[in-house]
Order: sequence, then structure tokens, then C-alpha cells
Amino acid sequence: MIDAGAVTSFVKDWGYIAVLVGSLFEGEVILITASALAAMGYLDITKVFILSLCTTVFTDQFLFFLGYKLGTDWIIRRLPRLSVAHEKVFKLLNKMDIFFIFAFRFIYGIRTISPLIIGSAKIKPRRFVIFNAFSGLCWASVGCFIGYVGADVVVDGKFDSMPAMLAIAILLGIIFAVIFLIRKLRNY
Repeated sequence: MIDAGAVTSFVKDWGYIAVLVGSLFEGEVILITASALAAMGYLDITKVFILSLCTTVFTDQFLFFLGYKLGTDWIIRRLPRLSVAHEKVFKLLNKMDIFFIFAFRFIYGIRTISPLIIGSAKIKPRRFVIFNAFSGLCWASVGCFIGYVGADVVVDGKFDSMPAMLAIAILLGIIFAVIFLIRKLRNY
């Protein structure tokens, strides 16, 4: 379980470096926390957004090209527990490549290895670049919006304001999208 106080302290203490580290890995919690802290004046939301967007897109591009050039055998030999995730990702990629290239960033547990596997599957680099950039933009936008508006709502107590209702609608949309995605993934 994630300790919210520890995450908040980490982001407060390390600021933009925490956003950078969180965006390198599966860092939705850090992105939302940093955005909430931006709403409270600790960080700048524009910098949080740009840093998270650039870091996540460039990291996944690097991993994609690493997988494209080297394949994935080298990492699976070093980390055999990734073989299960590798098989699952490869199966999903073969069934629905465009959808998966867009969605992998939002799937906990396979986000970091997915670009390697997508690259090793020899998906056209141009195709990956386009969908990776669009997915990164959506990820950073949603994370920043939820954190920023959520903190603003909690601090000001305005649950009936337009930003609060929009945040709730987006959150519900994300929940339904995740449920849809989980059902879709179970079928493959």
C-alpha cells in the first residue's frame, strides 16, 4: 500500500526531481500529488505538466528503440519474472496494436516493459512515435487535471463548482475506461 504522507513529503522535498523520477516509471501517484501541490502553490503546474509529458514520452521512446534494436531476450534472461508480462503484452499487442500502444501507459504493472516489447515486435517506429506522444499527452493532462482540480476542490471545499463536476466526470470516465480495458484484456 502507498503511504500518502510519504509520497507527499517526497514530492515536497524533491519537487521537480520527484516528478522526473515518477514519470520515468509508473508514477501516476507522484504526478497527481505534484499537481495537487501545484494547486496549493508549492510547484508550478505548467512545469509539472511539461516535465511529466516530456519525461514519459522520451523514456518510452528510448525503451521502444532499445527493444527495436536489441529485442527483449537480454532483459528476460536477467529478469526471468518478466517473461509472464512479456507473453501477456505480446499477445495483446498482436490482437490490438494501436489500442495497446495508446493504452499501455495506463496499465499498472506492464507499463515499463511494454515499450521494449512493442519495439521488439518491430512495430513501425513512426506509428509508435505518434501514438506514444498522444498517449503521453493524455496521461500528463489527465494526471495534472485530476491532481490540480482535486486539490483545489478539497482545499476550497467547492464540490459543486464547474471544475469539480468536470473532475468528477473525468474520474468516472477513467473508471469506466479502466473497467472496459480490464474486460477487454481478460478476453485475450
